[in-house]
Amino acid sequence: MKLTHKFTEMTPDKRPQDPLMDGTGLRFESMEHRAECPDTTPQAIKLVDAEGRSFIYVPITQNGKVVDSQGYVFDPDDE
Repeated sequence: MKLTHKFTEMTPDKRPQDPLMDGTGLRFESMEHRAECPDTTPQAIKLVDAEGRSFIYVPITQNGKVVDSQGYVFDPDDE
């Protein structure tokens, strides 16, 4: 059995916005740092827009290590 969390689409009114596409009003905050990269590479970054909407970017990890995506693969046995 596989437990899957379903999310609704995050509409633009809920997402941070940059109407002029020049970064005006955007604020970035580095958050947690991991022991393998102490004080050099943030493992979470928070973006806040001028109206206070925010999101947190957290890189993908496998077995506790940050990994690069190699794309998506459709697995018909996973349905």
